[in-house]
Amino acid sequence: MKPKFAIGDIVAVDGYKDRIFYVDCWREVTQHEEYGAFDYIEYDLTDAINGEWLEADSDDLRLVCRKSASEDFLMTYDMTNYPEPTSTAFHFADYFPKLPSVESVAELGKGLEKVASDMTKKKAKEEAKKIDGLLDEYNDYMRLYATFGDAEYKTKADGVMTKLRREAGE
Repeated sequence: MKPKFAIGDIVAVDGYKDRIFYVDCWREVTQHEEYGAFDYIEYDLTDAINGEWLEADSDDLRLVCRKSASEDFLMTYDMTNYPEPTSTAFHFADYFPKLPSVESVAELGKGLEKVASDMTKKKAKEEAKKIDGLLDEYNDYMRLYATFGDAEYKTKADGVMTKLRREAGE
């Protein structure tokens, strides 16, 4: 079997609307069942923007860009409104192992004060309340992770941190 896509190509995946993935590797699979066997090619993919990893069948993929033009393509790619990952394959806590410091939360508050001058006070209060809620949710998940060590809490905390960064405009 010859693969349709080469390592380094950028592809789109059915079910992952408006997202692009690098082809990391491919493998030939022979699946044996009661009534016979069949061969297919399976691909390991990494989201080109946020690093989420997944496996996909070649029938679910569509070529976006060949490897030779991928860097130029990504330099001009519009990342505004890029969808959030459906699952977090990497953990922000690995890179930022501590909870947000008081100073960083205070800095975030100062940023909100600037926004308040441009918006109505009501809108600013809603934004602050939303960010406070996300910070509370993040802290809760990190405490649960620290207490129980369950990776699911860490994954949920990472998702909340992603939302928090988007809300903060980073």
